[in-house]
Amino acid sequence: YVRGIAETLQNCKKYLTEDYHVFLVANDKFNLYSQIAQLADMQIVDQFKRPVLNRVEKDRGNAYMEIIFHLKEK
Repeated sequence: YVRGIAETLQNCKKYLTEDYHVFLVANDKFNLYSQIAQLADMQIVDQFKRPVLNRVEKDRGNAYMEIIFHLKEK
């Protein structure tokens, strides 16, 4: 998973402008995205956390935290 996401981010770079900003939304309960950013030669410059409360699934009782990662070139 980590390698696949990092490779996807690397492949996207050819379509981005020189001083790009990438915002990636993820449930990072395993703390993988700092490693993903590093493998993609990017850095996380900011994180925004918000709870996901309104869900369609039957298991609505278990809210989780969604993180929006702001990524830029290293």
